[in-house]
Amino acid sequence: MSSMKPVIVLIPGAFHRPSSWNVLAEGLRKHGYTVLTPPLAVCGAATDAKQLIGTTALDDVRIIHSHMLPFLDNGRECVVVCHSYGSLPATLAVEGQTVKERAAKGLSGGIKALVTIAGFSYPIRGKSIMGDDSEPPIMPYHVLEEEILYLQEPAKPLFYSDLDQEGQDAAWDNLFKVQSRASFCHFPHYITSDILINKTYTLCGEDKAVDPSHQEAFAQIGQYDKVVRLQSGHSPFISMPERVVEVVVGAAQS
Repeated sequence: MSSMKPVIVLIPGAFHRPSSWNVLAEGLRKHGYTVLTPPLAVCGAATDAKQLIGTTALDDVRIIHSHMLPFLDNGRECVVVCHSYGSLPATLAVEGQTVKERAAKGLSGGIKALVTIAGFSYPIRGKSIMGDDSEPPIMPYHVLEEEILYLQEPAKPLFYSDLDQEGQDAAWDNLFKVQSRASFCHFPHYITSDILINKTYTLCGEDKAVDPSHQEAFAQIGQYDKVVRLQSGHSPFISMPERVVEVVVGAAQS
């Protein structure tokens, strides 16, 4: 099985549907890769708001594993690709599932590489992104009601700053608009620097949602092996999918 191309697992960012990966996924499939696009448990339509209360990255991990583990248990290797908030559940989903960790348990298959796009790294286990016990602030483009965050339209040009107006509108219309507040307040005890496989950070140099200087810090905190710099906005898998295909294929071949 190890001679087969690894399976690519695409983990979306906050408020993003799995379909946000469609163009990238199709590009990877043309290169002969099997691509999985599990949804997040923490976001959904407005009608789902009450069911989302209290959901965290751990709920996302359960969904990721439900899609990925059957392939690992069948001896396949995987590359996990994550965007923005998705870097948290992606990191947690890696724990115990790398090729080396599974081999130590007598299991075949495993995760061989991680690719993070404009994602986050926690500096201290069990602490916030700032390394303390403080909850993250409510963003200016969020409205909090009954433990649910409602995404507001001022986020559109921040998420998709390098798309034209038509592209921004299309990407925005494809977003979920609600996500649990609790998903942003989970302080992980397993962090990116604990991951001992090939790690690539894709730094978005024109990002208006996550400042590039913060991304530089996250890449260092997470002890990434490689940093690829794209002159893109927050979502290069939409604005320049060919370049992101190159990054993912490079990680898959490493």
